[in-house]
Amino acid sequence: MVSSISDKSYPKEIPVIDVAPLFNPNNNSKLLTKTGDNIKKACKNVGYFYITNHQIPQYHLDTLIKLIRKFFNLSLEEKMKIHIEKSEIFRGYTPLGKEITNDQYDWHECVDFGLEAKAINSRQLLGPNQWPDNPKNFRRALEIHWNLMIQLGRKITQGLSISLGLPRNYFEPYMNKSHSYMRITNYPPYNGSKKKNIGDGIGPHIDYGFLTILLQDKVGGLEIKNTNNKWFSVPIIPDTLLINIGHMIQRWTNDYYMATIHRVIPPKNEMRCSLPFFFEPNFDTVVSPLEKFCGKHNPSHYNPLHFGDYLTDTFKNSYSDIVK
Repeated sequence: MVSSISDKSYPKEIPVIDVAPLFNPNNNSKLLTKTGDNIKKACKNVGYFYITNHQIPQYHLDTLIKLIRKFFNLSLEEKMKIHIEKSEIFRGYTPLGKEITNDQYDWHECVDFGLEAKAINSRQLLGPNQWPDNPKNFRRALEIHWNLMIQLGRKITQGLSISLGLPRNYFEPYMNKSHSYMRITNYPPYNGSKKKNIGDGIGPHIDYGFLTILLQDKVGGLEIKNTNNKWFSVPIIPDTLLINIGHMIQRWTNDYYMATIHRVIPPKNEMRCSLPFFFEPNFDTVVSPLEKFCGKHNPSHYNPLHFGDYLTDTFKNSYSDIVK
């Protein structure tokens, strides 16, 4: 689910941005411009930003974290009922220490979900999710979350468009059938595991797609790397969601915006649970550097890329030790 790429320089501070203007039907141009400017500074300097006034009810987010914890506290036998190998489209449960980043096993367990569809289309990675029988209301809560994140992803994408000096809805034709994914993840303590070639909770990487909306519990562990090869911790800020930009916006902007290398360090004493939502382009979108970001002295850094083909290759690499 990840890609490796070069470092970049930025200050340690991750800004907190009020995104309420993106939801205001009155379209106050000054407020929208200010919001866009704040997003631009965050993307240029850090590649991460917290958001407030995101319109997602806090009780919904709190309920999700509780349900995620309940699921990961089930027996391995119960969780294996939805093992990812039972899916043709990379949906389901990946056991602890089975996913690979940078040729090392990640010390986490997770469940991946995509757009729910009745019929399987393996080429386009479409089809049904695998849903556990327990805990109660698990599926319903995650389906609600999916819909909320699609709406929020569209608003944040509008903010990114404004930040780049593009029309507010510039990316809409490329995202109107967003091939998004969400994942619930548990990072347990190592507890003296003897499994060979274990790396971090998840190894250093950038996110493969357009943008990520992260819900996390109160247990830290997320770290960002700077150009001096030093890592610093990303603090937990209550009542916020954390946004980071991925490889697709880096390609679209010809490196004007750069995705940020990050990792998760397993906690020492308690489990860390998170829910990243990967808001993505349409499967058949072709991502090419925009003319606005190319010129005589800054030629295109990338060839056109079919997002769906890239996504399929990314998943095959990440799950090469699980799905045959």
